[in-house]
Amino acid sequence: MALIRWVLLCVAIISICPGAESVNAQDFTAYPLATYPVIPANLPQEAPLYSHELGVKKFINSFTSYQFPNPFPPQQDPLSRLEFPIDQWFVGLKSQYRGSWWSVIGQGWINISRDSALKMQDSDWDDETNPSQKTIFSESQCRLNRGIILDVATALGNPVPRFLNLRPLVGLRYQYFFFTTHDGYQASLGGFPADLPGDGIEFKQYYYHIYFGGSFHTFLNLGIPRGLLSRPRLDLQFDYALVRGINEDLHLLREGRRVTEQITNGHCWHLFAGLSFVSSNRFNTRIEVDLKRVLTHGGHLLTNSLFDINFSFDGSRVWSDQLSVSAVFEIAL
Repeated sequence: MALIRWVLLCVAIISICPGAESVNAQDFTAYPLATYPVIPANLPQEAPLYSHELGVKKFINSFTSYQFPNPFPPQQDPLSRLEFPIDQWFVGLKSQYRGSWWSVIGQGWINISRDSALKMQDSDWDDETNPSQKTIFSESQCRLNRGIILDVATALGNPVPRFLNLRPLVGLRYQYFFFTTHDGYQASLGGFPADLPGDGIEFKQYYYHIYFGGSFHTFLNLGIPRGLLSRPRLDLQFDYALVRGINEDLHLLREGRRVTEQITNGHCWHLFAGLSFVSSNRFNTRIEVDLKRVLTHGGHLLTNSLFDINFSFDGSRVWSDQLSVSAVFEIAL
């Protein structure tokens, strides 16, 4: 009986307290979500299921390069180094599907400009009595006949969303560059400069990346008027890739069909930052900065069927520094 009287007394006190009206599920949306340990199931998701983006990308002071040593004494390293500029404009499409705990992101870029404002550079160290002395140097105009970048990634759900907006991800990346050098000049130590008219070198390069890393996002308070640009969002991504590289270099000014090839393995460090300004629930614009550093090494193959040359050796190095800035427009469905 004492227990029943105690329960009835508590019910009576609650019934006369102000603000003790009944609360239904809809009232939860009127209060900050952080107040409740369980989020009601009928709240709308923040991220839409699908989004599509169109963007333009400009590479800045970027190069892809390779070098190889002399396989014979005195084995100077490098014997030759070639550096091809990447500063063209690209256009790209990106699509994303967001599930409850995972998402898939695919994107593709292709160059829309060909000629480079920078020069391709070719250097040689062929003095066997002074292996550290550069003896031949040439510069040429360079055009990117075709550049293709493809990227597919899967991001998993955040294991600790209460503390950090960090999502692990894995992905595949493919890069293809096809250059032609033309109208250059060459200078040699102790010699006279010489023009190199017409096309000089056709160079094809392939990179295959398998990467893993993480992505992070947060919303910023930049003091921008809400009616102008709202909800600025910062996205960051860092990943590390295992890379396989394949080069093919055809010297058009040499007799016969003189081809050098490199098959190399290595890694790539990748950093990405994007700043988005969401103007509505379906549209936003974003500025992106992307930096990649590719480092590989492996074998070198030289062939020339006219002179019956076909031999290979190790010691080649292939690397690429790629910095780009992009402007992106996104629509969410």
